[in-house]
Amino acid sequence: MMTTGFISSLNLWNAPRTGVSRLQSELANATKEIATGRFADVGATLGGGVAGAFSLRRQSAVLASLTQSNAAATSRLAATQGALTEIRSSADTTLNELTALPADQRAKTLVASARGRLAALAGTLNTSTNGQFVFAGTNSGAAPLTSYEGSPTSAAKTAVDKLFKDFFGFAPGSAAASTITPNQLEGFIDGPLAGLFTEVNWSRTWSGASSRTLDSQISLTETVTTSVSANAEPFRKLGMAYVIASGLGLSGLSQEAQNVATGKVMDILGQVSGSLTTMQADLGRAQSQITEANARMSKQTALLTGQIRDLENVDPAEAKSRVDAITTQMQMSYGLTAQLRSLSLINFIS
Repeated sequence: MMTTGFISSLNLWNAPRTGVSRLQSELANATKEIATGRFADVGATLGGGVAGAFSLRRQSAVLASLTQSNAAATSRLAATQGALTEIRSSADTTLNELTALPADQRAKTLVASARGRLAALAGTLNTSTNGQFVFAGTNSGAAPLTSYEGSPTSAAKTAVDKLFKDFFGFAPGSAAASTITPNQLEGFIDGPLAGLFTEVNWSRTWSGASSRTLDSQISLTETVTTSVSANAEPFRKLGMAYVIASGLGLSGLSQEAQNVATGKVMDILGQVSGSLTTMQADLGRAQSQITEANARMSKQTALLTGQIRDLENVDPAEAKSRVDAITTQMQMSYGLTAQLRSLSLINFIS
């Protein structure tokens, strides 16, 4: 038995419209793939293999994060090395000046320069980079040292003056200072004054730095120390040397007592110079390790990028062919729709 079906012009109009919606979605995906070079929907395309792609991207992100943190560590180390060179150069200059002079002229020269060098030491130890104080240890948001001289009187100067008065019975610079014997001055320097420059007392009266230095993870398997604390022994000794020179009233002491003081200063400066050189060498090794780690991670990143590209990248020529084919289909669909819209029974009524 023969049956008849009904085909309305509405159905004919809607059929191309449904196909066009699908084609538009495919065209958008293909265009996106040409622009990005990646599959429009990586998960749908790779299926179970997408887990591998995500794992590679996570590894690449970790390496990128380490490389970025290494840049900050490198900047901190460079600023630290520059500051240490300045501090060591100042100490060496002071030592060389004293060594070149006769013993009876050393105190006068030392007094003239020591106050400025003590202030410079505090300023250099307050060096900062990227908003972080490089000698503050883990307390990098606060300046490590306050100036010894200034108003109001610093806790360090107050402590030194009190120790001197408690030991000798009068303040530094008093006329009675000329009666201090060499043995008395040596006992004061090696005893109460040296005690003020232990790490505990230094932290109480001089420094707001943390003694804990910064350790940086520079690769997946390496961690190195990338900072120095202002509480380190060379800085405490150097502070003591400059205080002996500028804070005890050397010009009012007898020549024999002055010789004791300048001799102590020279001994300390000689020790500090070697310690600072060792400190810089340690930081130099950390800088080399970071450079080597960055080179290795650069190669690892390039390898991961290649593996990700092999998984996720599309063939540009194939994507372009799909765009052309879809565009042609859409144009044909639009043309067919236009022809169908022109159909009307009125055109066939005579």
